Formats: sequence, structure tokens, C-alpha cells
Amino acid sequence: MRFTDVALAHDMMSRGSKTGFPGLSREEAISLYQLLFPQRSLTRRRLVSEVAKQLMVPYDVLSSLGEDASALLASESSASNQSTWTVEEALSVRRAVVDGGFSFLSLSKQMNEIDARFFWRSVMGDRMAISKSRYLKSVVPTVPPDVVSSSRGFLTDMEVLSSLYGDQSILLDPRSWNEKPNSALRPRRWLPWSRDVPVEMTHYQEIPKGKVTLDYNEEEKVIVERVQGIVTDVAYPNHPDLNIKDRLTRYSESSEEEIAWPTPIPSWESMVKKEGTIRFPNEGGFSPAEYGGYVLVKDHHIHSLRLSAYRHMNGLEMQAQALDGIDDFIEVGNVCIELPSKRASVSFDLERMLGTKTSEEDQWEVIPDDTCIVIDVASPFLDRRTGLLSEPVFMRINHDSGVSDITQYVDLVGSDAD
Repeated sequence: MRFTDVALAHDMMSRGSKTGFPGLSREEAISLYQLLFPQRSLTRRRLVSEVAKQLMVPYDVLSSLGEDASALLASESSASNQSTWTVEEALSVRRAVVDGGFSFLSLSKQMNEIDARFFWRSVMGDRMAISKSRYLKSVVPTVPPDVVSSSRGFLTDMEVLSSLYGDQSILLDPRSWNEKPNSALRPRRWLPWSRDVPVEMTHYQEIPKGKVTLDYNEEEKVIVERVQGIVTDVAYPNHPDLNIKDRLTRYSESSEEEIAWPTPIPSWESMVKKEGTIRFPNEGGFSPAEYGGYVLVKDHHIHSLRLSAYRHMNGLEMQAQALDGIDDFIEVGNVCIELPSKRASVSFDLERMLGTKTSEEDQWEVIPDDTCIVIDVASPFLDRRTGLLSEPVFMRINHDSGVSDITQYVDLVGSDAD
């Protein structure tokens, strides 16, 4: 493939095209990788300084002509014909430039403006229109993307490229993880939970916060997933169809490690107040090529709302409002604190902030319009039929927030749609 074709394809990708770089030979793919993601490069200042020196122009004058150095230098090639270089030859020219041996004017005449813009971006190591991952997945389209992703966990990018064009058996296919257990030693992907997930979940796991690690015990023939020393899942290559309960049970029979057992899903309030990460695992056989399940992203379900009124009933009941525009509010439901110690603490806070005290049951204490008390409330979703939050749970009075921090009503509706 000619260098000018590569430059044109990259230019199209920078404008949103998904073309990629089809039809590359092994040598071209490796050379192009080095052009796209070079290990050595010149800083903008060093390159522009060298060009200014060759043109006998003050650096400040040349630099002031444009912030985009690659476009600035490429403008000198606007009247030139396209390059005749191969990809490998372009890489050799680039190496000479980085080493300091080049004539800017002579080089500019050998490229058109699109060629030159790509070339100078490569020389400076600027971010390209394609990532390493996407590039590796695109050069040999017949190899599934997840095979490339899995292989990158154990092979260098150069080894992946060589294997794509050579012995593809070296690559790790997560679908055949039981034949090559090492292909499963990558943390699985998890989807954020929302009310619209397509499967009914019955169990959850509370996982400590921390890095997920996977190890393969060759002697026991088992893959073990851990977080902060707690076993969160296991997989047996010789028994790939074991469901999560059965495989954890099997592991517990020969290990005394602490295990994050799947537990029947409790109330929303119980889950949202847990310290660890809440995830809802796929309960079937282990499959590193598929999503591990769903995770409850708590911050997505905690909303800052305006307290509009409160009263003492069997608990402390509070009315909450979302912002509608700039200074209008919409009622989104009531939240109640029943735990006596929590109720007393929050009541004391409110009476201190408002300078009032009410102990009459069933008597609403209305917050003045010019007073903004922000409370954080957790809810799985906003019920569109009623316009109210489902199962709201009081989290805290947010003393550091004001009216500008209150959640917009449209965002509550939007989070439900997501």
C-alpha cells in the first residue's frame, strides 16, 4: 500500500469515516503501526525550531502562524503532488527526520498536503484518528475482535500483529477458554444496571472496592477471580458449564478463603446502603467472552434534591423536589426515616438550620422559598406513571450543595430512559 493511500484513509477517519486500513501486508501493517504509534518523536517546539532555522525565520514568527503544527508545516506542501513512497519508505524518512537529518523544503515537495499533515503528526507523536486497539482489530477482519482484545493481555502488540498474519493459534480465543485457560485471565466486562435490563436477576454479590485479579492454578485446574483477597468467582476449564453457585461451592470444598457468595436480592434500601460494590452476576456457566452481569453504579441513582417540607409521623417524613429549569421545582416524592437514632440526628440538623422546632405529629413544617436545604436521595428509577421516585431512600443532608447542584427533573426522567 502506498503511503499516500494511508494518509488519505487517516484523513477520512479524522472526519468520521470507519474505513480503516484494509489490504495491508504483514510488513505494511507493522510499519504503519510504527507510524501511527511511534516510540520516538520530536516535540512541537523542537521540530518548529528546526524548520524555522532552515527557513531563516524567527521561531516566534513561525510558531505564531498556527497552533496546529502539523497543519502549519503541511501548508508548505499544498502545491505538491502526492507522495510516491511505500509505507516502509515513509517510516525510513520519518526516522531520518527524528534523527535530525532532513531538508524541510525538499521533503515538503515530496508530499501533498494530506500526506504531509499525517507525516508531521507522526513525527511529533500526535494523537491519531485511530486507537491501537481499533487498529489491531481492523487489519485482519476475519479474526474476531474479542480474540485480539484477549491476546493483548498476554502478547505485545507486535506479537499480536505477527500472529494475525502468521500462526493465529498463538492468539487467545475467549470462546475456547477451557482449552487455553490463560485466555480467561482478563477481568470481564460488566454493564451498569438500570430498570430496563433484559434479564430477571435473583441474586447479588457485595464486592469490596479494589482491583480485580485473575489467576490460574494449574495444579488444581481452576481460574480464581479475587478482589482484595476475597474470592468473587472461579471457573473450572474441565467443567465449563458449572453455574456460579456450583463452581463456588466446589471451590469452597478445598479452600478456606473468604468467598463473596451470591445472595438473594434484598430491599433497595439494604443494597444502596452497603459499603461495597453491588453486582448482579450472570448465574449460568462461566464465559469470559460475555458480560459478567450487571453492576449497581450507586452514584447514578443518588440524586440531590430540595427539601420542601417535613413532618413527624411514625418516622421523619420529608418532601423532595427536583429542579425544573432555573428556579422552579417539581415534587418527586416523599422519603421517610424510621430508624430512631437517624431520625433524631436529622431532626436536630433541620431545627438548627431553620431555627425552628416542631414535634407535632402530622404537622408539616414548610421550608421557606428563599431557603435551600439539599438532601441526597437514592432511588432505582423515576416512575413515569406517577412522576415520583420509586422506593426513595434518604442518604444524607448535603451541607456542601446549593440550588445549582439540585438534579433537574428532565435528568431524572432521562436516567430512567437510559
